[in-house]
Amino acid sequence: MFFLSDNQSILKKLLSVCKFLLSTVIVAGLVFELAGCGGGPIWKNHGDSCISISENPPLKRVINYTDYDLCERKLSPRKAPNPQTRPNNVKD
Repeated sequence: MFFLSDNQSILKKLLSVCKFLLSTVIVAGLVFELAGCGGGPIWKNHGDSCISISENPPLKRVINYTDYDLCERKLSPRKAPNPQTRPNNVKD
């Protein structure tokens, strides 16, 4: 029966080492992400679109016309409909 207590202590040590390694990986990943080492794309405003051009190979150019938050563009003003095209349904 003395083998059971030895196995439990080894298991506890192994479990504590695994917890330590897992927490180290999580903290390192968090620091890596917060430091900006991920190298996300930088978007530039080009009037009606946002363009991202990679500087490192593989070179690529991405144009986005719909996501206004990428390069902090403002929505174009909404044009009012032409009132002359509306049907006149006024009852007298």
